Amino acid sequence: MSAAPPGSARHPWRARRLAAAAVTCALVVAVAACGGSGTAAQSTGGSWSAAVHTESSSAPGGYASIYGVSCPTTTFCAAVDESGDATFWNGSTWSTPAPASPNGTLNSVSCTSPTFCVALSSQLAVTWNGTAWSAPVAVGPAPSGPTGGEYEVSCVSTTFCASVNTAGVVSLFEGTTWGHDAVVDDGTAAKPVQNVSCASTSFCVVVSATGNIATFDGTTWSRQTSPGQSLLHSVSCPTVSFCMAIDLTGHALVFDGSSWSQAPPVPGVGSLTYSVSCPTATTCKVARSDGTVTTWQSGSWGPDVSVLGSGTLSAADVSCSSTSFCALVGSSGDVATFHG
Repeated sequence: MSAAPPGSARHPWRARRLAAAAVTCALVVAVAACGGSGTAAQSTGGSWSAAVHTESSSAPGGYASIYGVSCPTTTFCAAVDESGDATFWNGSTWSTPAPASPNGTLNSVSCTSPTFCVALSSQLAVTWNGTAWSAPVAVGPAPSGPTGGEYEVSCVSTTFCASVNTAGVVSLFEGTTWGHDAVVDDGTAAKPVQNVSCASTSFCVVVSATGNIATFDGTTWSRQTSPGQSLLHSVSCPTVSFCMAIDLTGHALVFDGSSWSQAPPVPGVGSLTYSVSCPTATTCKVARSDGTVTTWQSGSWGPDVSVLGSGTLSAADVSCSSTSFCALVGSSGDVATFHG
């Protein structure tokens, strides 16, 4: 297949990811030069593997970005990319990327076991049953205008997932169909709704670059303004009584089961914070635009650890199944695993 230009129908959301790289440079230029290098290093309580490039070197037009990863166990992860392919971790190696969606770029994936994953390509969801991916089905209403086309997903079981698009429309999956659409925030092209994390069928959190936080109690969604932080980009809720949310500039918020409060910011300058994954209420890992990972342990941050070391990334995602295993992917097409 011939290469398509950036932002084309084949890769409709690539333009946004590339724009993120430009934003990265613009935001950090005052404190550090864009770019980076380095190899995997020791991390508190374990170490990261050397980065592995799983994407094909023949990918046309440089379409080799990996946008999402989900690891429900130490021996299974699924990662999805902008070509609509998925690659799997089996406990020792990553598989060759293979088609998962006929609709192009996959932005997000969530797995509850080696036999159940949901991945989203814009409004369309494909489901993994341990052997094959399903045909795509629609998730929520079709996006309208320039906002609402990119979707994130979080699943807690084979019968419950929540998705949110950048316009702030949430849809729920209850085992067979998607529905119960609700608008939880007013995302815009400049300040989109960014991420969702569910700890149970009665507790989900959505964060937005508007600075708003929406919470699901099993029946309804409520919205509140975050305590002082905007540009919220990622959230992880391992339990109903703990979540961590981060914004692009390294500020962090924690939820204690009743309210949100500011946590110490992620240390370091010169990079953006893209993704957070918390396997427990006392441990979180944050992925950054320079390919580093920082660990939150019992209320304090450890040092940055260079993992991907591929310069400035326009996207990075981290997923931890436990305190002793995580996977990191990035727009460089590289993957790495943490072993504690």
